[in-house]
Amino acid sequence: MTQVSDKSGIVLIDKPEGMTSFSVVSAVRKILGIKKAGHAGTLDPFATGLLVVALGRATRVLRYMENHDKTYRATMELGIITDTGDKEGKIVGGTLPDEKERARLLENNASLIRDAVMSMKGEITQVPSIYSAIKISGRPAYDYARSGQEVEIPSRKVTIHSIEIHEIYEKDGKIRVDMTVSCSKGTYIRSLCEDIGKKLGCGAYCLSLRRLKAGAFSVENALSLENLREKTEGTEDGGNMDFLLPEMCALSDLSKISVSEKEARDLRNGKKLDFSVFKDRMENIGATMEQRVLAVAGTEPVAVIYSQKDEETILIREERVFS
Repeated sequence: MTQVSDKSGIVLIDKPEGMTSFSVVSAVRKILGIKKAGHAGTLDPFATGLLVVALGRATRVLRYMENHDKTYRATMELGIITDTGDKEGKIVGGTLPDEKERARLLENNASLIRDAVMSMKGEITQVPSIYSAIKISGRPAYDYARSGQEVEIPSRKVTIHSIEIHEIYEKDGKIRVDMTVSCSKGTYIRSLCEDIGKKLGCGAYCLSLRRLKAGAFSVENALSLENLREKTEGTEDGGNMDFLLPEMCALSDLSKISVSEKEARDLRNGKKLDFSVFKDRMENIGATMEQRVLAVAGTEPVAVIYSQKDEETILIREERVFS
């Protein structure tokens, strides 16, 4: 095992099919000899693609990646409904279109299918799958599903920013749709496919799923586990670690305000500052009460801060301080 436990930062991993996100993080820890690691944004075992892994001290910024928009490449197959919404589940419904129905769905450049897919753009309401990782009373929903317990999962509002349909085609008598979806946090592509299937009246499930982007991070810059192993083996100092990104990369989506050197010192020393001094700067970036903002001195990050009412006074509080 390569010992690089003094290293902290962000590593982008191209998750292979068949592994859980947790097992990928465990593999990264083993390869790098890192005790502390975590990931942002869970990928289902059947899914592949970008998994953002934080190492060492960088795990403290994982929470700031929760709001990142995501981009996925997905293939949907019509006519089948599974209990998990993906190819790993049991078939529990759906109506396979016969030859006549397939011809109807595919006529006019598959306009019926295209209209159903594109109707999902904008803000929509989703009910996540019982087999998702969404937490219900502190437990992932799939824990309840696997133990046969029934649990009510609340609906949620999500936003589909864009959908690009690459191809609609037939294979083995079934219709498939290959598309790229850009969406807000918390969007379940499995649920999106199921909802499109409902609109078409035949059902659908997600056949394949690959995460391409999360915030500013792209799978194009990610390493496979084998790549990671090759880069870090063979030298006493842990090999080539140029793949590590600074933890500040995780804060790219946060709004930023400038602070003076004195304010920077006060924030780093844990001093609570009067909001009135910051009011104009916060309003200039549209910050609201309790919204997290990155304070910078020059080009140096100082702290993640937010405003909070304390009795009759509004104070600036620091949530994470950077030396």
